[in-house]
Amino acid sequence: MKKLTTLSVCFIIILLTYSCAVRKSSECQDKCNLKPETGFCKAAIPKYYFNNKTGKCEQFTWGGCEGVVPFQTMEECKECKCKKVK
Repeated sequence: MKKLTTLSVCFIIILLTYSCAVRKSSECQDKCNLKPETGFCKAAIPKYYFNNKTGKCEQFTWGGCEGVVPFQTMEECKECKCKKVK
């Protein structure tokens, strides 16, 4: 009985880990496809996006409100391991 409980707990942990990884991968791909938009405000805040033409994470200047900011940091963009889409 104890063995069955241990196996059940291990199975649940593996299942949860897998579902979290799949969700993160899906969220990353969505962010990879976003086109950056500066927005209407006049601040000059560095933010990041995946440039599908160059296949690299790049910086753009966000105005500070509205607009589209795919990634907050360069590290976040690189962690997603975005791939060029034809």
